[in-house]
Amino acid sequence: MARLAAGGAPPRGSNRLLSVIAAGSMLIGARDVWYRTVVDQDHHAELLLAYYGALLVLAVLALTVRTARAMLAVDAAMLTAAAAECVNRLTVVTPARSPDAAGAWSMTDEGALVHMAARTLLQGRPIYGTHWPQIFTLFHAGPTPLMSGGAVTSLDYPPLGPLLTAVPMALGLPHPPGAVAATAMLLAAAAVMFVLMPAPWRPVALITCFGAGVLPGYALLGYPGVMELPFLIAAVAYWPRTGQGGRLGRAGVLRAGCLGAAACLHQLSWFLAPFLVAGVFLVRRGELPQRQALAVTARYAAVAAAVFLAVNAPFAAQGPGNWLGGVLAPMTQEAVPTGEGLIGIATYFTAGSGALRLYSVAGLLLGAGLLGLMVLLPRRLALAAPVLPWLVFYLSLRSQQDYFDLTVPLWVTAAATVRISDLDRAAQWRPALLRTRARRALAVPVLLAPAALCLAVAIGTPPPLRMAVTALTASGGGRGALTPSGIPQRGLTSLTVRVTNTSSTPLGPHFATSTGPVASAYWTVVSGPALLPPGRSAVYVLRAPGGAGVRGPRPGGRLILRAFTPAPMTLSSRLVGIGAGAGAGR
Repeated sequence: MARLAAGGAPPRGSNRLLSVIAAGSMLIGARDVWYRTVVDQDHHAELLLAYYGALLVLAVLALTVRTARAMLAVDAAMLTAAAAECVNRLTVVTPARSPDAAGAWSMTDEGALVHMAARTLLQGRPIYGTHWPQIFTLFHAGPTPLMSGGAVTSLDYPPLGPLLTAVPMALGLPHPPGAVAATAMLLAAAAVMFVLMPAPWRPVALITCFGAGVLPGYALLGYPGVMELPFLIAAVAYWPRTGQGGRLGRAGVLRAGCLGAAACLHQLSWFLAPFLVAGVFLVRRGELPQRQALAVTARYAAVAAAVFLAVNAPFAAQGPGNWLGGVLAPMTQEAVPTGEGLIGIATYFTAGSGALRLYSVAGLLLGAGLLGLMVLLPRRLALAAPVLPWLVFYLSLRSQQDYFDLTVPLWVTAAATVRISDLDRAAQWRPALLRTRARRALAVPVLLAPAALCLAVAIGTPPPLRMAVTALTASGGGRGALTPSGIPQRGLTSLTVRVTNTSSTPLGPHFATSTGPVASAYWTVVSGPALLPPGRSAVYVLRAPGGAGVRGPRPGGRLILRAFTPAPMTLSSRLVGIGAGAGAGR
C-alpha cells in the first residue's frame, strides 16, 4: 500500500520486456546511419552517439524503475529519442540542397511523381493527366515499367499525398518535401499508436514504427503509404466499439473520418474499407435490431465517403476522366509483375505464364471469398479484419513487400486494442442452407474455390514465347571476362534472340533482363517485328537500355531474358548463355 501511495503500481513484466526489445531494435535500426556519418559528417555522428547512449540508459531504466508511472516516462522518453533520430536520419540521408537543382535528390519513381504533383499543384495546374518523364533523369528514379513497353510517368495515387508534400515545399525547406511530409506522418503514426495502445503494450509502437529502421527508410522515399499510417491506425483501433448503442459518437466519427482520409492517400485503404464496414455492421447487429444496425453502419460509411469526396472533389472537377484514370491507375495500368507473393512462381520459379491477368483476378476473388467468410464466421474471423485484405496482394500481379511492411502497424494496433470478447455477440448469418455445421464447413472451400481455380490456371498456362539467345556482345565490343554460365561480366550491350510464338494470338513482345528480383528497363528492339504472328518465328536484335551495358550476373549467378506482352498479358523467360545449349536451363 505504501508503494501504491508513493508512486503507483509496479510495471508489468511484459512492459519491461517490450521496452528492452524496443531499445534493442532501435539500436539496430541506427546502424546504417552510423556508417553514413562516422567519417565525413561529424555533427550527425555526435548526435547518433548521444542517441546510442540514451537508448542504453533507457534500457537500464526499463529494467529498474519501480512504478508504472515511471515506466510510462521511460517509454515516452524512448519515443522522443526515436523522433529525434528520424529527424537526424532525414538530414543525413537526404542532405540539404537547392530544391530547384537538377539531380538534387535521388528518389523512387513513386516519391518523384508525388513531388512533381505537389510542385504542379503549387503552380495552380492540374495534377492528373500530366506526365513527368523527366523524373528518371531529374531524380535518378528507377521506372515502373508497363506491359505495353512504356513506364509510369503520371500520378497514380489519390491527391492527399501531394497536398501534404506541398506544405514543406511551399515553406522552401532544403530537404525533399516528400521525405519531410512522410517522416512527419510516421512520427504522428507512432504517437497515435503509442497513445491508443494499452499501457503495457506502448513499446510495441516503437518496435513497429522504428525497429530496424524499416519504416523510417520508406519515409525517406516519400511513400504515400507511410503518410496514411496515422489515419489507418486510428481507424482500426478499438473498431468493434464503433456505433455502440446505435450512436456513432465522436470516436466513431473520428474513426470513419480517418478511414476516409487514408483512402485519399493510397489505394491500399480501399481494400480495407469493406472489411471494416462489414465488421461494424456484424458487431452492431448482434446487439441492435437490423434497421438500427444498418443505420449506424451507413452513417459510418457516409462519413468516410464524405471525407474522401471532399478531398477529391476539387481535383475531379478539374477533369473527371483524368482524375478517375489517375486514382484507378494501379488497377488499370498493367504494370510489369513483381513482388514477394505468388507471382514469384511465374517470375522466378518457372518459365512464365500465358495468363498473368488471372493472378490479379484470383486475388480479387480471394478478397471477395474472405469477406464472405467473415460475414459467415464473424466471431472467428472478424478479429483479423485489418489483416485479411492483404491476402489479396499476395496473389496479385504486384505483391511488393512495401504493401505488407507499411501495414504492419495497423495489424499490431488491432491485435492490441481489439479483444475476442468484443466479437462474442457479433451476428452470424445463418440462412436455411447453412444452418448445420457441416454445410458451413463446406462453404469455406466453395467460397475460396474460384480464387484457387484462377490461380491454378494462371500457374498452369505455359508461356507463349519460346526464346533462344543466339549471340551477345559486351561493352567495348569484346566478350570480356566470362561468368561460369558463359556471360560477359563487363556489361552486355546487345543480344540477338530467336523468338517463336507458340500461341494462337499475335503478340507484341517487350524485352528486359534480370539478375535478381527486379527486371531492367526495356531493351531497345533494333530489328524484329512489332507483332509476331501465331506459329511464326523471328529474330530480334536488342540493344541495352540507355545504350549503356547491362552488367552480367555475379559469379555463379544467372541472367534471365524476359519477354512481356500486354494483350494478352503474358511473361516468357529464358536463361541467357553462350555456346552449346545456349539459353537452356529454364
